[in-house]
Amino acid sequence: MSTAVVVGSGPNGLAAAVFLAREGVEVTVLEAADTIGGGTRTSEPTPGLLHDHCSATHPMAVGSPFLSGLDLGRHGLTWCLPEIDCAHPPASGAAGVLHRSVEETAEGLGGADGRRWLKVFRPLADGYDALAEDLMRPLLHVPRHPLRLAAFGPRALLPAAAVARRWRSEPARALFAGVAAHASSSPRGGCR
Repeated sequence: MSTAVVVGSGPNGLAAAVFLAREGVEVTVLEAADTIGGGTRTSEPTPGLLHDHCSATHPMAVGSPFLSGLDLGRHGLTWCLPEIDCAHPPASGAAGVLHRSVEETAEGLGGADGRRWLKVFRPLADGYDALAEDLMRPLLHVPRHPLRLAAFGPRALLPAAAVARRWRSEPARALFAGVAAHASSSPRGGCR
């Protein structure tokens, strides 16, 4: 029997361990922290306030075809999905609020920025499940939804700084900047 050692019990380490174990590999997972889970942990550092470590990981995990296929609910996993995902207040204090609904987010931004928000994000939200099937697979694969993936590509390549020019109000700019800060590339393009 083949053996493998996975260092780290974050989402990627655990997914790799499960994949290997399903293929018949004897897997040992090593973790330096006191608890497992890496960026997928939730703790309560302040009584009554849950804090998601690496919070950008959670939405990706919820939408992951691999993790969905594990039926983690039978082991007690429940996803807590808030109606408001985040809020980013600028210095003026009027926050841009990201709701689970693209329409509610746009309504909160109002006017031209609300219409722009819908134009940018509604097509992505409406086709997210199909897009995720291709985005969350190995890079080298035959796309299941080639037209949707081709339409997403040019949008994804735009630097956040270029897209940010669309927003006129402080709340919209603050919301977009806060969300864009979670990307793995520089706001001006290229990797960090």
